[in-house]
Amino acid sequence: MKKSGNKLIVVLGMHRSGTSVVTRGLQVMGVELGNRLMPPFEGNNEKGFWEDIDLNSLNIEMLNFLNSDWHFLTPIQPADVSALHRNGYLLRAVEMLKEKTLGIQIFGFKDPRVVKLLLFWKEAFVQSRLNVSYVLIVRHPLSVCNSLAKRDGFDFEKSHQLWLEHVVSSLIGTAGENRILVDYDRLMQSPDTELIRIAKRLQLHIDPRELERFKTEFFDKELRHTIYQLKDLMSDESIPPLVREVYSEVLKAAIDGELLDGEILKNKIAQWNNEFSRQRSALVLIDKLTSKIMSINQALAERDGQIASLYYEKEQTVREFSSQVQTFSTHIDGLTTQLTQMQEIANSKAWKLMLILRRVRSSLLPSKWH
Repeated sequence: MKKSGNKLIVVLGMHRSGTSVVTRGLQVMGVELGNRLMPPFEGNNEKGFWEDIDLNSLNIEMLNFLNSDWHFLTPIQPADVSALHRNGYLLRAVEMLKEKTLGIQIFGFKDPRVVKLLLFWKEAFVQSRLNVSYVLIVRHPLSVCNSLAKRDGFDFEKSHQLWLEHVVSSLIGTAGENRILVDYDRLMQSPDTELIRIAKRLQLHIDPRELERFKTEFFDKELRHTIYQLKDLMSDESIPPLVREVYSEVLKAAIDGELLDGEILKNKIAQWNNEFSRQRSALVLIDKLTSKIMSINQALAERDGQIASLYYEKEQTVREFSSQVQTFSTHIDGLTTQLTQMQEIANSKAWKLMLILRRVRSSLLPSKWH
């Protein structure tokens, strides 16, 4: 199908790998990100996610439909994509892309979930007749693991596999497409150099004023909480050998762009994908166990909610009962006060004299008045 003149820039990368920084950087090149962006979240992405809410929501919905999630390890299969087609998701995606790109010369978006759903989205891009380019982001695996451990409580072992799945899938899924590979740490060290490199590959032009605005209003090196070197990865024996090899090679390709589409790396990527695919049974098992744990945690949360609700109701009942007791106590105190006053009156001389006078008066009255 013939592509239109509309350009689409898709940012791909593992969660916590710097996709937000790169996506914001695309504005320096005149790339439109739309007006439906996810707001910043304190403690997560203080500077903003730069992520389209509608596309993000659709990705979440599709993963839920497939009984998957962003942190599941099993890659989406062609059969899953067919299931999405049958249930109308392709049409929805195409319509959404048409709406987002209407009247816009260059549109860009990112959502790390796109890597998992790349087989689906590539068909949507074709149907939308868009001229697509990809920016692939890679970050040191230990930095990603630390970030996921802090934010989501993930074990490093799981995060290593997630990192591997996202990196390899993005490399396989964009083979033969116009793409560029960017190392997050190099971008943070020299934003000007990396943004210029991206613009050149995407055949875009940098606006000097927007670049200055990016560096002064958005870019902050303090956003990078951890810095690791390649040697840190190689010296850690707990890291899977495949993760070490993949990061080592893609880091070279991020420095020398010519290596990305060379035959040597192409063959290695195919080997990595084959090795990762051999783990499918284990990954499926891990995802099933993860689903069970999530279900148990949800059930526990609901139970805790019910307990809290019952406790609140009990506390409310006790408070109401205490209020009623207090009211009764106050009323009794009032009656007691009245009774005391009456007893004081009954014991007074005036009262006794009045009783005598009543008796005398009663004795003097004719019998018919009695």
